[in-house]
Amino acid sequence: MIHGIGIDLVEVGRFKAAMERRGRRFLKRLFTESEILYCMRRKNPETHFAARFAAKVSLFKAIGRWGRFTDVEIVRAPSGRPVVKAEGVDGLRFSVSISHDGNLSVAQTIAEEI
Repeated sequence: MIHGIGIDLVEVGRFKAAMERRGRRFLKRLFTESEILYCMRRKNPETHFAARFAAKVSLFKAIGRWGRFTDVEIVRAPSGRPVVKAEGVDGLRFSVSISHDGNLSVAQTIAEEI
C-alpha cells in the first residue's frame, strides 16, 4: 500500500552557488561522507549533489515529515539505479527516481508500507 509520494525540483545553479558560499560544512550537513565522495568524483559534482538533495526532500515529502538529511543516503545499485538507505523510517520501503537535464535536477519518491 502506498504511504505517500513526494517530488522535488532543484535548480543546479542555485545549489552550486550555495556550495561555493558555504563550502564543505554545507555539504556535511546535507550528505553522508560516501555521498560527498561519490559526487566529488563526478565531472559536474553540483549536478549530482542537487539530484541527491532533491531525492532526500522528495522522500521527506513522501513520508510527511522532515528529518536529518544525513539520516538518508542515496546510493547506486550495481545496475546504476538509485537506492534509498534511511534511518528512522521502519515499516516503509522506497522507490526513487532521479533525473537531471541542463540546470535542473528532479527526484520522485514513492513510500510504500511493508
